[in-house]
Amino acid sequence: MSQRFFSIAPEQLHQRMRSDRPVTLVDVRSQAEYRGGHVHGATSVPLDELDRSDLSERTGNPCAGSEQPLYLTCHSGLRAQQAAEKLHLAGYDNIVLLQGGTEAWEKSGLPMRRIGDAMSLERQVQITIGTLLILKVVFGFTVHEVFFVLAALIGAGLITAGVTRWCGMARLIARMPWNHTRNSAGQTTG
Repeated sequence: MSQRFFSIAPEQLHQRMRSDRPVTLVDVRSQAEYRGGHVHGATSVPLDELDRSDLSERTGNPCAGSEQPLYLTCHSGLRAQQAAEKLHLAGYDNIVLLQGGTEAWEKSGLPMRRIGDAMSLERQVQITIGTLLILKVVFGFTVHEVFFVLAALIGAGLITAGVTRWCGMARLIARMPWNHTRNSAGQTTG
């Protein structure tokens, strides 16, 4: 069952971050997506690494999620909702979601921080799928017709990803070594 959480508009969170109030914002996207552009001051804790035991250490705020709000963001809001549900089950009861995620933050004209010239996970998936489709068609004409069927399976995977918002290719690419860089403390902040 999906739990309802409070949410905050990007402009409101930006104002809160500019005030003297402490704000703990966790970005649950992959490290590559985070490096491609994130809210300045957000701590990167990818959804698949989200764990109650080390969250306060990674954020530097043991009160976030209990005495103080713990703000969560992702690209558009779906993974932040999943992270909120996971943390709620782990005992966190003061969770606030950034409405529309970093996508809405950027569309609002608020400042983003980029680390290097990292390519977003979405672009990596698009390039990989495009390459696979071209190879399947070329192999279908030159090697065997069965490659055309494999190209159709990629299309079915894209439809499934669009309907369910779950993309196996994105999860696989997110695990690639070039999408994981950590500082000496074992976390990425910015």
